[in-house]
Amino acid sequence: FQHQDLDEALRSFMGNFGGGGGSIFDDIFGGGGGGQSRGSVNRGSDLRFDLEIDFEEAVFGSQRDLSFPVMDACSDCSGSGAEKGTGKTTCPQCQGAGQVTTASGFFQMRQPCPSCKGAGQVIKSPCKACRGSGRTKTKRSISLKIPSGVETGSRLRLRGKGESGAQGGPAGDLYVIMHVKAHDVFQRHDDDIYCEIPVPYPLSVLGGEVEVPTLMGYAKLKIPAGTPSGKTFRLKNKGIKDPTGRGCGDQHVKVVVDVPTHLSSKQKKALKEFQSSLGDSNAASDALKKKLKQFYERKETLENKTAS
Repeated sequence: FQHQDLDEALRSFMGNFGGGGGSIFDDIFGGGGGGQSRGSVNRGSDLRFDLEIDFEEAVFGSQRDLSFPVMDACSDCSGSGAEKGTGKTTCPQCQGAGQVTTASGFFQMRQPCPSCKGAGQVIKSPCKACRGSGRTKTKRSISLKIPSGVETGSRLRLRGKGESGAQGGPAGDLYVIMHVKAHDVFQRHDDDIYCEIPVPYPLSVLGGEVEVPTLMGYAKLKIPAGTPSGKTFRLKNKGIKDPTGRGCGDQHVKVVVDVPTHLSSKQKKALKEFQSSLGDSNAASDALKKKLKQFYERKETLENKTAS
């Protein structure tokens, strides 16, 4: 191996088999010749914030002020971890490399320096306020812009808004996870909107127009004569706009026939007269009777065969 590092030797070996010269080992060792780069060990942690928003905020977008505890850069030492008037010095063990090398037979293995933990520098006079960590616990407030079209599970990433890195290291990221409250009228499935509206019984029989609620206001919907309860109509492009600008969903309106329950004696008499005028002939009823007749005929045939 000509005294190559273990990860470099494996990188070359895998490259000969179409591994792209180390694409696998870059994920394991962090790339750049193996091991973490100097100072990367001080990167701050990523944070997760679960945010519950109203349905209207998810549809139209919103602005929210968030407040949460976080390990932030120490104000006394400006995040360096060193007492005022002092600074960091080169680590005497790794001479600033951040890594130390150990030999084992034909191999040389590198690992983060145990003295500076890979930073390449050490602090001789730690800050008293943060005890050399460069961070103190504080409360952070940020203003978050919620784009329109987000849904439950949507994740917003705010770079550099996570915890500050130790001793001046880069800050992590903040991930805000959306949780949308259920709405009393509208339900969402992907970019489509669903709702139910009551329709008067005479209108479902005779047909006509009704006003239905949409996200952008009321719209007119034509109801054909003889519309049964449970019929669903589609309003194109009345749903939610895709946050990536790839179009707009539809709205599905389910009509529920509103059967009157409190009738006056005069209304009841008129309804009975109307029922009598229909007679026994009814298309739906006749179709059902025909199907049932076939069922009972087959039933009788099977019973006769079994008896014989």
